[in-house]
Amino acid sequence: MARARGSPCPPLPPGRMSWPHGALLFLWLFSPPLGAGGGGVAVTAAAGGGSPPATSCPAACSCSNQASRVICTRRELAEVPASIPVNTRYLNLQENSIQVIRTDTFKHLRHLEILQLSKNLVRKIEVGAFNGLPSLNTLELFDNRLTTVPTQAFEYLSKLRELWLRNNPIESIPSYAFNRVPSLRRLDLGELKRLEYISEAAFEGLVNLRYLNLGMCNLKDIPNLTALVRLEELELSGNRLDLIRPGSFQGLTSLRKLWLMHAQVATIERNAFDDLKSLEELNLSHNNLMSLPHDLFTPLHRLERVHLNHNPWHCNCDVLWLSWWLKETVPSNTTCCARCHAPAGLKGRYIGELDQSHFTCYAPVIVEPPTDLNVTEGMAAELKCRTGTSMTSVNWLTPNGTLMTHGSYRVRISVLHDGTL
Repeated sequence: MARARGSPCPPLPPGRMSWPHGALLFLWLFSPPLGAGGGGVAVTAAAGGGSPPATSCPAACSCSNQASRVICTRRELAEVPASIPVNTRYLNLQENSIQVIRTDTFKHLRHLEILQLSKNLVRKIEVGAFNGLPSLNTLELFDNRLTTVPTQAFEYLSKLRELWLRNNPIESIPSYAFNRVPSLRRLDLGELKRLEYISEAAFEGLVNLRYLNLGMCNLKDIPNLTALVRLEELELSGNRLDLIRPGSFQGLTSLRKLWLMHAQVATIERNAFDDLKSLEELNLSHNNLMSLPHDLFTPLHRLERVHLNHNPWHCNCDVLWLSWWLKETVPSNTTCCARCHAPAGLKGRYIGELDQSHFTCYAPVIVEPPTDLNVTEGMAAELKCRTGTSMTSVNWLTPNGTLMTHGSYRVRISVLHDGTL
């Protein structure tokens, strides 16, 4: 037996059934009582009114894939459209005139994965602007007018993997600028041409970062990157680095690719790359390098490709080791990558083609020998040994016959990168 109960309504013509908008319909289906050998099942059906979620495409946009892809580019929009469909996964708002991203602008877009806001006039992102975006994977904000990193706006973006802030007039990167998005894998900070300051703790918390772009940021020194323990690719091209010191890449033991093209590098000190145990590709092209410290690449056991072209290499005895290294280590990739700029007799020759017969080499001369030093036991002491060329490797022999080189350590005794004991 079936019985319907609802709001009173006029009799219906035969064969039709309806109920007023907003009314409820309850339907019970009974089988024989349990005692009669059957089981009982109750089914309740409810029908109610209310506005359905927004699924229509905004007038200023074009939509596809059942409104999951929404494209609103080049529409001269001053604000984000208010009626973006709730099932949107990809939203492109590039090349408009949006200046402010307001709080809760996207709060109903729970399925949104990619948000493109690049090439606008965005100067301010309010706290909570990206609330309600638990699925967001990629956020693009490049080519805008941001002067600060909108740190607090990144709250709750628990799945964010890629953040693009390239080419904004950002002046500084403060401490813990990205610690609200530890899930980040790729961070693009390239072309921050007004950047003046990067905090020592700017990248703290980015334990999952794999790619970092700091190219064309007018950097004069390499910032502290020790927190980026999983970093695999680092772009530093187009800066004004001039000198690369030991410790510049401390902690980057997972780094596989390092790009330093057009970075005005003139000097790389001995042991500057010792921390890069996983490095596979190194690009030093288009710099001001005339020579490299002896055995600079020896600790880089995984290095497969090194780009040395377009440097003013001075082909004297200081690059002889490099010629040997190129021929023995990766001859198919690098013997043609570097040409001599001087002396005139070797100009244009590939370094990898040269051998000892092309040079007249002399033994290094110690210009500042160690001196006698008296100190109290337990105090620190340094013994210096200076040679006529920075390319010379200095080794020490202890009284008990132990050979000490840079990187070795014996009971409170160590050799520094410049040969000091």
